[in-house]
Amino acid sequence: MSIPANWNGSEWGRRSDAHRRVMEFLTLDVQDNHDYIKHLHNQIKALETGTISDCICSGNAYYLRLSPQTVTIENLIVDDDPIETISLHEFKEAILGWQENFDD
Repeated sequence: MSIPANWNGSEWGRRSDAHRRVMEFLTLDVQDNHDYIKHLHNQIKALETGTISDCICSGNAYYLRLSPQTVTIENLIVDDDPIETISLHEFKEAILGWQENFDD
């Protein structure tokens, strides 16, 4: 999978509440941590190839459950914030776009 050359996280994050939540996760929990970005990318690859069937990641602000089809994102700070779900494909797009921001 490749991302569009002009991928813009701000625009991508406005598509839905789930997209916004992913951008918040990237901003607050991932930040510019290359090791975490690499870990997420490796977990996505393992899910896509069937090496693993699920993955759980928890940061300071968000709890994620990744499956071969979807990613659910739960806010750990705001109790009444609904759990959002996005496709693994779209989550991967965000990870690759986010990574590219720091590779320039």
